[in-house]
Amino acid sequence: MGQERDMYAIGVLYESDEWSDHKLAAELQHALAARPSGADWQVRLINMEQPDCLEQALACRMLVSRIFASAQFRGHGASLERMEQLISSAESAGIPLINPGFAHRFEVNKRAATEALARVGLCTPTVYGCGWPEELASAALAFPAVIKPNCGGRTTCTAIVHNAVERDAFLSAAPAISFIAEEYIEPEYGFITRAEVVGGAVALVVRRSIAPSGLSAYHLGSTYELYDDVPASLQAEVLTAAQTLGFSFGSFDVIETARGNFFIDANSVSNVSEDCTETFGMDLMAEYAKAITEQIGGKDALDQRGL
Repeated sequence: MGQERDMYAIGVLYESDEWSDHKLAAELQHALAARPSGADWQVRLINMEQPDCLEQALACRMLVSRIFASAQFRGHGASLERMEQLISSAESAGIPLINPGFAHRFEVNKRAATEALARVGLCTPTVYGCGWPEELASAALAFPAVIKPNCGGRTTCTAIVHNAVERDAFLSAAPAISFIAEEYIEPEYGFITRAEVVGGAVALVVRRSIAPSGLSAYHLGSTYELYDDVPASLQAEVLTAAQTLGFSFGSFDVIETARGNFFIDANSVSNVSEDCTETFGMDLMAEYAKAITEQIGGKDALDQRGL
């Protein structure tokens, strides 16, 4: 294949050095060690900001992406560019990537993800436009509307605008990146539903409160609580969304309304902080590691696949 593989290494690709990146790597090593052939495996954290990251990644037997769409707001745009190169190279070399490359492309393109979910009949906000700030300034919006980066997350550079004055003020101060303007969906029940998918199954559903700004995010002070009685119909829709976007692992933000369940965000990479593990009563990264090792099938399975 043009490059020698490095034993049975799993590369965990990261860019922002999150607690969850290190936690996942440690849990993967622990889960692999419990397998009969676990001594043959190594888990390696690969910083996609480093110049030799592609060489490191292509020496692995399997890759796990922890590259967030919000990387550009941390000055890590190089990681996003290198991911595009790596996806093509890994596919050509037959190196499995979790999630697959096309899932990452939905991670970094909100419009594409929204339109893909709408095509399979899921409720999504109406998209009014997508483009540079000056292009959206002339888009026909119905107010209130949400304007956010087409590639981004964690509510960075995101606003609810209620009229043309607020729209123009936001866009005039916005950075020169692509934004998406969408219909604002009112959280009728006072929370956003966050559903975590692990190994192709709904593993955790929580309610996230709305901040005074009308947005919902952990860093804005939103709190979480377990959603034990989440409707089965919503869980089924989450699985449809995951299958559509190729998310064996990831999360969806949904606003439940009388009109239906509106999918407002899709993330192929889930982030979690140490304190959330206690809040949820579930170690999300440990569950990730368990499901990933089950998908690997051991080194013998990889040998049979020529990896």
